[in-house]
Amino acid sequence: MTFDEGVLLETERLLLRPFEEEDAEGVLTASRDPEILRWMPWASAQTKQTAIDWCTTHAHPDPARAMNFAIVAGDRFAGSIGLGRTDWTDGRVEVGYWIAPWARRKGYAVEATRGVAAYAFEKGMHRIELLTAVTNFASQGVAEKAGFTREGIQREAMLISTGHVDAVLYSLLESEL
Repeated sequence: MTFDEGVLLETERLLLRPFEEEDAEGVLTASRDPEILRWMPWASAQTKQTAIDWCTTHAHPDPARAMNFAIVAGDRFAGSIGLGRTDWTDGRVEVGYWIAPWARRKGYAVEATRGVAAYAFEKGMHRIELLTAVTNFASQGVAEKAGFTREGIQREAMLISTGHVDAVLYSLLESEL
């Protein structure tokens, strides 16, 4: 079983599509944002070349294991959302996202999360997990608005820019979307 290469997902306001080289500038700009730097350890080392490499190579993993989408609002790059830690046997996958500063507080993360969740369920997943730092209240809000249930705390389960921190585990079951 695999995710579909090159799939395009459309929600009410967004296009979720494979990353392209042209997205590198948006990735680089977003990686300099203090909030992204705080939560995403990769951001501090981002250069134009690493952004290009990510958009053209690393954002396109083996579709049996993971899938990444550029979030596009109108014609503007708005962020990234992906599926990973895929377990086809148990029907479980993890969703993760980040949103460019200009696109925050517009509901794009919630909309993209629900769109990707619907796709994962169509592909046969039973459960989608979302892990966020205990102090990342914005991401917890996204999870809850997207219909995920808070399950508990995982001790030092997430690496952010300051080191390993406790994480909140959320889940969404196919019957809940």
